[in-house]
Amino acid sequence: MTTPWLTIAIPTLNRWKFLQDSLPTFLDRPEVAEVIVCDENGDDAKQCMNSSFAQHPRLRIVVNERVLGIYENKRKCISLSETNWVAVLDSDNFFPEEWFDTLTDVINLNDLFRVYASAEAKHVSNGSVKEYTKDFSGLELTAKVWNSIFEKPNWNFLLNEGNWVVPKRVLEVLPASVKSSDLMAADAIFMLRSFVAGGYTVHYVPGLAYFHTVHDGSTWLKTERESTKILNQTNWFI
Repeated sequence: MTTPWLTIAIPTLNRWKFLQDSLPTFLDRPEVAEVIVCDENGDDAKQCMNSSFAQHPRLRIVVNERVLGIYENKRKCISLSETNWVAVLDSDNFFPEEWFDTLTDVINLNDLFRVYASAEAKHVSNGSVKEYTKDFSGLELTAKVWNSIFEKPNWNFLLNEGNWVVPKRVLEVLPASVKSSDLMAADAIFMLRSFVAGGYTVHYVPGLAYFHTVHDGSTWLKTERESTKILNQTNWFI
């Protein structure tokens, strides 16, 4: 029997149509000790409480006192974890059973300076599937190689894609002074840079694949102008 070791931490805002399908899968996995839904406005929390899995012992529902925004809510999700390992997952993405199986096969629970990520995200839009970053699969991303990534095609897709499995201690390198409004939807590249600059290795696990849903409610699409400006005009070098 697998001893549960993983927290699934989900920052969310009006994503019930996705969560109603993903939460039962998360709650049923033997690796998962808890699933935290950290809701910005209470709408998803209300739907959770009315669902068939509302009383599941592994489910924790938290409603923020104010809208924190992406970065601050992700940081809060990590802080609430009761395990050493946290999967910070976007609420509108789908993680199949194989994602968990692959992760469990490769993870070293004792190496608390390692982050696990995927370069094999499948971007789904209008029935088509695109894989922008598959060539990065197997990459060991460290401070030594960080700057060279910007010379490669599709670096923006790789570095601003979240959905990592992190040691809870990464909170030490994610400054509380930074506000979500400083980053908009370029939060992932900031967090990833913070991990690497803080001495963490990010391992892009071969075969670790999930589905990234492109939809009209996407925060990136809603803030595309501001987020693109931050992504393109910030010096991300280490």
